[in-house]
Amino acid sequence: AAGRIRAALLAQRAAHRAARRLRLLLRAAAPQLGHAGGHAARPRVLAGSAAARASHALAGMAPHDLARPSALGGVPAASVSTVAGAASVSVSVSAGGQSQSSNGTSVATLGKAHAFCTGPFLANTAQPIKTEDWMLADEPPLAPGDVTSVHVPGLTKSFLEKWAKNKAIICSAADQRYMTWARNWAKSLQAHGVTNLFIGAMDAEALKLSHAEGIPSVLLGRMIKGTTWHSANRYKIRLVQAVVELGYDVLFTDADVTFVRDPMPFLLKYPEAGILISTDLLVREKPYPMINGLENTYEVVGKFRADLNVGLMFVRSTPHTVRMMNHWAEVANADMSKSMQTFFVKLVREYATCLAPDPKLPHLAPCYNGTVNVGLLPMDVWCGGYIYFVERLPQRLNIEAISTHATYQVHQGLDGKRERLRHAHLWYLDEADYFSPPGGVLSMAPFQLPVWMHDEVFLKRYQDGGDLRDDHKNRTLMHFELVHYQLSQLRSALVVAAILGRTLVMPDFHVLLDNTWYPMNGAWPGFRKLGPFIAPLDHVLHMTQLNNNNVEFRSSSFLEHPCIKDEFAAAQRLSVAFEVGASAPSTESLRAASRVVMPMGATQAQLVGALKNHPARVIHLESTLNIVKGYDNDSDQQKFAARINRTPMLWCCVSKNVANDLFHERFPPGHIYYDFWYDQAHTDRFNRKYSDKWDLRVGP
Repeated sequence: AAGRIRAALLAQRAAHRAARRLRLLLRAAAPQLGHAGGHAARPRVLAGSAAARASHALAGMAPHDLARPSALGGVPAASVSTVAGAASVSVSVSAGGQSQSSNGTSVATLGKAHAFCTGPFLANTAQPIKTEDWMLADEPPLAPGDVTSVHVPGLTKSFLEKWAKNKAIICSAADQRYMTWARNWAKSLQAHGVTNLFIGAMDAEALKLSHAEGIPSVLLGRMIKGTTWHSANRYKIRLVQAVVELGYDVLFTDADVTFVRDPMPFLLKYPEAGILISTDLLVREKPYPMINGLENTYEVVGKFRADLNVGLMFVRSTPHTVRMMNHWAEVANADMSKSMQTFFVKLVREYATCLAPDPKLPHLAPCYNGTVNVGLLPMDVWCGGYIYFVERLPQRLNIEAISTHATYQVHQGLDGKRERLRHAHLWYLDEADYFSPPGGVLSMAPFQLPVWMHDEVFLKRYQDGGDLRDDHKNRTLMHFELVHYQLSQLRSALVVAAILGRTLVMPDFHVLLDNTWYPMNGAWPGFRKLGPFIAPLDHVLHMTQLNNNNVEFRSSSFLEHPCIKDEFAAAQRLSVAFEVGASAPSTESLRAASRVVMPMGATQAQLVGALKNHPARVIHLESTLNIVKGYDNDSDQQKFAARINRTPMLWCCVSKNVANDLFHERFPPGHIYYDFWYDQAHTDRFNRKYSDKWDLRVGP
């Protein structure tokens, strides 16, 4: 049939990591959050009466961020009191499911539950779905009177009738490799009472994994080894085609989208829109304010002011949208070298351009020769990764976002995305043992910052774009001075955690310069004033390298997670200060103490003698600057150094002009790696030797 794609994706990877057990979480008993005040399309600003899910309003903001000035990444003090507490309930349910995956992982393990979590999380009572043989067929048999899609034979009208709500359904697509993300996508919806969803499985294992957790799923097609990423993404177009062809509206999203609340009430407020789509906007230009709760669609789409992002789009089923989706598939399938997004943008800007808006619908642009009204979802409610995790715009404005798309993940892959969601309390797949690290937790006070970071006049001049050549330093050198000053403190905390066998709760890093893929002046053009701001942890540390080198850590928001907040608040804690001339106490004298003073520059033996066997669930370091000497044995110290040596990230990128300014000679632009050992003579991870003074070196 026309538009049907027989090309498929890469063969299944044989060594897929064992499927992680599904924990039992609580469905929040809070009422649905609607829209308050103003016109109907504006997002609701949180109020003190909002229930447990309202804790997501400040998602991604560590507790000690809240009191900081907004210039340093905090939020207004008045915002803090608006977050409601989480409910405290525990339940226990067992689930079945016995099918076996081809890689040896029993999908039954996905149904096992935990009864440890409280707060706005999922209580999954969905029963596993049995994967019948006919579901794995290229063209499953039809029941009498049923109708199937020519694009996805496994998708039928009876399937949509069963799972859709108000003729609308939400879907994503994934193969076995990305099922972890699709599962989190589904859980984020189910946690807020959304049931009209399904996953388009791009291989048989993805179908089985979905069914094992009670997530509706259909098989999109068979994989062919060697297909490209772009051709694989054509499956997503097929999925949208299939749903609208069968007469249902569809919200399609990438699997790395996570929902903070039910998305459908917002979308249903715009019945005249044929398509509502997200964008990669980073700034709302002042001449083009929002109109009726949407971005200024005609200016943004028609005037080429930002790219659209097809990783989150709502399409209503009309004859015109069906024709448009078929046209999209046709032009995308004709050239597999480009992304499906490229062709969608071409469709609305070149092949069939948008017309001027109807005065009665100024928020919508009549596109596709005026036959399909397109609206742009507001960037501070339907957030991209930069808006939500770096700029933290909805958190600052005290707006409750609807979703976040883990885009703008610079230099790191899925591990970086996962850690951002964990920090925002939007990762639903961690098991009970993640929240109860063996050996206990080591927390630490926020980093001490250089003196010049507390100079308000200096900071204002910096943010206003002054060149800051005090002491002959420019922004790049000052940025590295700031980050390295914090890394030296983290180095001390990491060695204490390693000696005590505890898991470190990372603090937040302040930075002056943003991180991206190409040389720039420290900020996305036209968007952010130059620092300082609190960066995501992955801007400074490499998440995969931390995991590969067995560095046990949690993000700064860990102790505020709704699953464990109350438990850790009631647990025994020990606060540790370090003072010059103090004597190291013994463990026996500290068992009932809540605070202890250790000698500045403490040795391994002193730390072990006083703290190693202390029963406190949380040991808190009041400071970390020069507090310890490290391991007593040189060999152990070298092993520790080797573990953390590759964990700092690179910063991208010094521009040609900055390089010439720094070195007074022609210098190639490029990236620079942070260095834990910047303040002492050492050989770095690339075998480059440094004296007692670190100097900026580009590459490799």
